[in-house]
Amino acid sequence: MRPSRLAALVPLAALAAGALSPACSIANVPSNAMPMVRSRAVSDLDCPDKDVRVEEQIGGQFKAVGCGRKAYYRAACEALRCVVSGEGEAAVPWRDRPEPAEVDLQRDRLP
Repeated sequence: MRPSRLAALVPLAALAAGALSPACSIANVPSNAMPMVRSRAVSDLDCPDKDVRVEEQIGGQFKAVGCGRKAYYRAACEALRCVVSGEGEAAVPWRDRPEPAEVDLQRDRLP
């Protein structure tokens, strides 16, 4: 018995879906991380939000310019959770980060 044409396309469809999935997750980095990048830039540049311009660059990188200063940031996102690190800062991998509840407990214990 000869396999149908549809059955022959299944592996090709799986390959195409696998190839596109990283592109989709990379494409979501700017939209998901932009608020965090903007917040960091406003603080780091000591500049009002309305005067800060954030530009998306390749590979989850951003350039922020405002009040005569500039800063560079890297963003890594997993679904809706993003981490933003500044230039020269080491990015913390997801699995090495403490749970948010642990951080709150530690902060509450500080004098």
